[in-house]
Amino acid sequence: MKEKVSSALTRSTDFLCTQQHKDGNFEGQLSSSTFPSCAYAWIQLARGETPEPTLTEWFIENQNEDGGWGLDTANISNVEATRFVHIILDQIHQRNPQLSLQKLIASIPNSAPHLALVKLTYAAFNQFDWNELTLSPNALPLMKLARQLTKIPLLGSRLKPPRHRLPPVALFNTAMFDALFIAEQHTLVPVFILIELNTAKRPEMIESLFAWLKAHVLSDGSWFRVNYITALSVLALIELQEKWETDDEVVRLIEDGIAWLQKTRNPDGGCREALNLNVWDTALSVIALTDVYPVDEQTAPPDDELADRVKRAAQWLAEHQNADGGWAFSGLGDSTLPSDADDTALGTLALIRSRRPDSSANPSTLDAAILRGITWLKTQQGRDGSWSTYQPGQGDVGCVSITAHAIEALLALGKSDVTDKPEVQTEIQRGINWIRRQIHRDGYWRDLWLAKDTYGTACAITALVKAGLADTAEVQRGVEWLERSQNADGAWGEDMFGTPTESTVEQTAWSTYALLLADSENQAAHNGINFLLEHQREDGSWQEACVGIYWEIIGGYADPIYASVFSILALNQLSRTRA
Repeated sequence: MKEKVSSALTRSTDFLCTQQHKDGNFEGQLSSSTFPSCAYAWIQLARGETPEPTLTEWFIENQNEDGGWGLDTANISNVEATRFVHIILDQIHQRNPQLSLQKLIASIPNSAPHLALVKLTYAAFNQFDWNELTLSPNALPLMKLARQLTKIPLLGSRLKPPRHRLPPVALFNTAMFDALFIAEQHTLVPVFILIELNTAKRPEMIESLFAWLKAHVLSDGSWFRVNYITALSVLALIELQEKWETDDEVVRLIEDGIAWLQKTRNPDGGCREALNLNVWDTALSVIALTDVYPVDEQTAPPDDELADRVKRAAQWLAEHQNADGGWAFSGLGDSTLPSDADDTALGTLALIRSRRPDSSANPSTLDAAILRGITWLKTQQGRDGSWSTYQPGQGDVGCVSITAHAIEALLALGKSDVTDKPEVQTEIQRGINWIRRQIHRDGYWRDLWLAKDTYGTACAITALVKAGLADTAEVQRGVEWLERSQNADGAWGEDMFGTPTESTVEQTAWSTYALLLADSENQAAHNGINFLLEHQREDGSWQEACVGIYWEIIGGYADPIYASVFSILALNQLSRTRA
């Protein structure tokens, strides 16, 4: 077993190194999914063009036997994804009739759209009433009341905004709009422009919405560096160009946005939701590599090449830190994409782990970046002790994995010899207290950004064990839940909603890692190790699965780096205990 684990680790680290780019960052190519692919085709149709044959072929190749489409690579048929593809293929066929496409369309289950964002597409093609897309402006007081009720424990988790109707355009420029989650704001503004241009056509409202859209375009021509949001923004500008008095700036914004969207095309013909997640990928890769080969003053990596890879990745992270001290999910280098707590926590932790005075041309640069990251984390902790994705209390909620990562970064700072480091024990304790309170009565923790209960539970256990709380009741309950949730093949798997599925490498790896941290002799963990060893490819990689989550209505993504980094952590944890 020891030799197998050692060989697997060597091959997996070698493969991970192939994912590093010449600039020093690590970046896995994200998988194609239905909503961004449909949105890209929609833009081409809106411009009077016929979408590329490769895009149509992607839709054809990804149709399920029941005639539907899934949201993502998990490819579980989803009614709204199917309705979205249906309207797009129908429009393509009208532009360029083909018998094969006609037969395919006839095989699609026919039903009226329910999701408001899909109804929006139908309205754009004159198959739904624009006036029926939104709630009445009179609903704003009720929306305000509902928002207050969501803050009540237990009740808040049960109150969900309606998905069949969009908020009224009158929501814009209100305190409620300002309190929305940042991605919701970026989605609603272009949607409001489309609705306003096709309904009330109020000049002041249109100008105000357009001004917001212009103010939030990023330096690379995208909005929020997300395909669907950028596509909606481009579609709103196309509609402005056709139905409103515009200038050359609108033309430039449209062309820049489309040029960015073209970069989200994958070799399989579809589109991915985000261009990349290179900050997260780079931070995770550094953490995994320095876990196998610790970079400290006493222990050097086994060869100069690996040391150089870690050094270049750390420098890339430092160069792509935002001016406020945090990191965004994707490195632009100009602070136009907002910092988030998950990337900041992992980016800071990666720099601490990579820190070695004699391996960096300017170690003080890394120390400065670390302290700025820590300062950002300290100021962004919520009043309840948690960390949320962006702004605590502004449409955001505390997240288990992010809070766990922040705790890990703060713990690592305390063990490092970074000079002039601030006291962080209070923040650590508040975060730990919050995590302990979040455990479900069944013994798991639920997460926001990766699938789902396995990830939340693994992250919570990891943070608590590293904080010296391995013997707490919460850790024991989490361990027992993971043991109960293990599949018959010795691995773990669930979808973005927490429903058990076939096993995935990623969920098996992070569950195994957490169990080994809690107890190196845990049998469920050893079963997980066997699964990882059996499923590793000859080149050291593993088959990636759809475990990343954007939004539940849009779907998730697969990233090959995840399968590697989490498996490396699990295998190395076993290797340490057997050394």
